Amino acid sequence: MIHAALSNPAERAIAMAHLSTAAHAAVIGYRILPHILALMDCGCPSVRSLRPDAAAPDCEAADLAWIVNVDSDGELHDALRVARRLVGDKGRIVLEVAVSRKCRSLLRYVANAGLGVVSFDHRSQRIVLANRSRLAVAA
Repeated sequence: MIHAALSNPAERAIAMAHLSTAAHAAVIGYRILPHILALMDCGCPSVRSLRPDAAAPDCEAADLAWIVNVDSDGELHDALRVARRLVGDKGRIVLEVAVSRKCRSLLRYVANAGLGVVSFDHRSQRIVLANRSRLAVAA
């Protein structure tokens, strides 16, 4: 598997989302500094941090939104909503599976946000999501 050779968790997230390392990224959650530094180490020219419980000051587009360390269903709902707005129709959302274990309604929130599952990496325990209408066109 191509991801097995990648040691940096950000490299794995970017690779499984099928994005280049020049992607503009946003990390949503708590305790996110290691994720931001990993993305910057990969060469991402722009990395933003957002908290799921705080309003985003603007809506600058991102190619990748990485959701980590949210603690409840409400925070997951907010994080998915913000991530969906940031990535629009063309970007990808990477969701840490550890997040979904804390949240009982993951699939409902994903569907309500207009997202579909692109891929799942068992080794790194991440799900990649994208705009559902774009997935239907690609199929």
